[in-house]
Amino acid sequence: MPESLLGRATRVAGRAAPYAVVPALLTVLAFENVLATAAAGGLGVSVKLSLPTAVPTLWTVFDPPATGLSFVTPTPLAALPVYLAVDAVLTAGYLGGIHDAARDASPDFAASVAAYALPVLGVRVVEFLTVGAFGFLLVAGGNVLVAFVAFPLVLFAGYLLWGAPFLVVARDRGTVDALAESVSLALDGGRYLRFSALFAVGVAAVSVFVSPLLTAGGLGTIVLLAVLAAYPALIASAAAMLVVDRTADRPASGQPANGEPAPGNDGQSRGA
Repeated sequence: MPESLLGRATRVAGRAAPYAVVPALLTVLAFENVLATAAAGGLGVSVKLSLPTAVPTLWTVFDPPATGLSFVTPTPLAALPVYLAVDAVLTAGYLGGIHDAARDASPDFAASVAAYALPVLGVRVVEFLTVGAFGFLLVAGGNVLVAFVAFPLVLFAGYLLWGAPFLVVARDRGTVDALAESVSLALDGGRYLRFSALFAVGVAAVSVFVSPLLTAGGLGTIVLLAVLAAYPALIASAAAMLVVDRTADRPASGQPANGEPAPGNDGQSRGA
């Protein structure tokens, strides 16, 4: 009986268990989110839709409380370049370790950082600018019509681009090639689309239970949940890596697989 995606992802995560520290660390490094959530008080329930991401954190399933519509960044804008650089380093080492574990190799965080940090940083900057631009449109208009148009654009941009960091590592792509291939996989649908939908539904379900704990629990609860969620986040990242890696091996719709002749070509000249 074939092993399920969850089973394979759990096995890969087990080989890279120490890497679970990365989701926990990135949760607390987003200190604007931490402070806003810790100061919220009261009890609130919210539902969040999120697409797969290289390093899932608490902020994947929960948006910090805000007054009205607002454009929230994980750190003050002045510190954002530093945050993105640190995020890229941690993400490169984290995804590299997961990919090593998936290939039954010994995870090497430092080697992965050296190989992938710069292209991952490029992807992260493009993701932030693209999704952030639509997010700014969502809050800048201040009316329901603009929000109605911008929200699907935010989700669609995230859908197109989430595979790029995984492709940097799994296929040793540069920033531009990884982004282009991610868009191609997304538009082709298939396994990439199914996993995206399943992830979004799972996040929405988890957010219902996590949101009241975070809004009512204070700083201690945030830290505790960051630790408890770290290993499930590692499993989710491993699953996304497996999906992208396997999907990238398949030809796009209408294209021949590697080593197969093109349709209508049996290896001989048509004029023969």
